[in-house]
Amino acid sequence: MPFLKKMEVQDLSSKYGQKQRGVVALEPIRAGEPVFTCDLPNCNYYRLEDPTNKLKKAQVLALMEAYPEAAEYIRYYTYMLDDDLFDVPRHYKTQETTEDCLLFNHSCDPNCGFGGDEEELVVAIRDIQPGEEMTYHYGLMDSENSLWTGLVCKCGEKNCEGELKFDWWREPKWQAKYEKYAGAHIKRKIRNLREEQKNNQGTS
Repeated sequence: MPFLKKMEVQDLSSKYGQKQRGVVALEPIRAGEPVFTCDLPNCNYYRLEDPTNKLKKAQVLALMEAYPEAAEYIRYYTYMLDDDLFDVPRHYKTQETTEDCLLFNHSCDPNCGFGGDEEELVVAIRDIQPGEEMTYHYGLMDSENSLWTGLVCKCGEKNCEGELKFDWWREPKWQAKYEKYAGAHIKRKIRNLREEQKNNQGTS
């Protein structure tokens, strides 16, 4: 649990339901400050270079069918590495959480993002006050093929989009605000989109 600032896990069932937890700040945090770093020996996921639990979507869905008692855990905590490559938590059978980074929930107006492509460092993207929930934007990790597509957001922010569709990476305004905090998959998609747009302009 390598929190780099004073934070704690709290029961946020009143906000999200289903006994869901979240991470809450216990001290003021300034924009740009690191708030969490992955403890690699205890990480919820195998290292990126390790092919273990790196699965195509059809394989993830088959895994959920094979372990119905863990299906919701798998769906919620599996994230995208590429358009059809997913990283499944190593302890999906026991549904164990070995690091609390899994408990950072989505917000349409998040206060945290990634400090590198490998998503091992989490930083504050704006000032955070004590008592404020620590949140990501799930669009920093996943695109349209996400297992979370269609999830109804309960962040409660003024700009809440309701149903999550995971096509934010295509939007220039979203790119300007969040690209630098995105993981490798989303940054790669944005680069490819810009290259495609550039090539289309050159042939028009």
